[in-house]
Amino acid sequence: MNRKVKSIWLDSFEGREIVISDIHGDYDGYNLLLKKINYQPGQDRLILLGDLVEKGFENLKLLRQIKKQTEEENVYAVMGNCDFVAKNFLYSYRLDFIKEVLLKRKGSLIHEMIQEAALDPLSDETDMDQLAYELRKHFLAELSFLNDLPHVIETPKRIYSHAGLIDEKTYADDFRYVLTYPLFAECEMRFTKMIVVGHMPVSEYCRFKADCNPRFFSESNIFSIDGGNMVKKAGQLNAIIFDGNLVSTDFIDHLPLARAKVTTHPKNRTSFVISFNRGEVEVVEEGETSSRVYSPYLKRTFWIDNDFLKGHKGTDFTNYEMPLRQGEAVKVIQSYGSKTQVKKQGIIGWTLTENLEFDELKLNNPQS
Repeated sequence: MNRKVKSIWLDSFEGREIVISDIHGDYDGYNLLLKKINYQPGQDRLILLGDLVEKGFENLKLLRQIKKQTEEENVYAVMGNCDFVAKNFLYSYRLDFIKEVLLKRKGSLIHEMIQEAALDPLSDETDMDQLAYELRKHFLAELSFLNDLPHVIETPKRIYSHAGLIDEKTYADDFRYVLTYPLFAECEMRFTKMIVVGHMPVSEYCRFKADCNPRFFSESNIFSIDGGNMVKKAGQLNAIIFDGNLVSTDFIDHLPLARAKVTTHPKNRTSFVISFNRGEVEVVEEGETSSRVYSPYLKRTFWIDNDFLKGHKGTDFTNYEMPLRQGEAVKVIQSYGSKTQVKKQGIIGWTLTENLEFDELKLNNPQS
């Protein structure tokens, strides 16, 4: 398999250049976001930063829409590590490994292809070579579209990659770096052109307050925009819009709404975040309702509700108490013990459940 980085060049564009990353098979969310930002086919240029499929549940429908958009509109996409599943089946590459992954993953393009082709559901007994043959026979156009996506898109001002780069000029000597570079925005490199990436949820870079919104790292000239859509409970699908010298962002999510019953003024003097990738904690002292734990990443001890610790393994935790204004709407992430984790304007925090009313606003409202 050729492991060189495949790139394409796009000339300067006078209109809006819209960038969306890590859709993950979220057909409804993708179209809601396009509608919210008033995407205009033919007038705007749309760049999709990979992980188009996997983990969501409308992968095939989304893939066919994006394929059609790239043929008829000013739409371009790069490959993400999750899109690599197409290569697995086109080239019968590491099929035993991908079987293990897909048996654990409920939302997958492959499961949907199997169902549409009326094949037996994936199981431990599945002959993967035969399955790959059948999927190539039924879905060659869709698999080939993902397989043929470039790894990098470069314009006069910016470079777009799913996960990161090793070098600004050659990108990398193996495409796996641009597909899987971990925590790229923390790299020590400084780029001349702005590098725009997805792959790693932006909240993973947060230390004091969990923020799912796109984030610009000025020291490295990197814009990280993955909001954790379909991956995290608090996730959102982000868009960043370059319009001349103006830069704006927007998002949608699928969280239910609640309304604040009271106004609160928490102090939040020492807020912190325990993110997914750095969620390991060691229990130092277990209490009846809460436990004192130590975080190797934060190098500090703190108290955490047992209901959260047991149900969520200490990940995606923040002690930031969300300030509330009576009557305002917030997004509901999850409840634990007497508390509810909420999100407001992309920021994650908690409040006492008694501070919220849950039945006044429509649930599953995707608007931000």
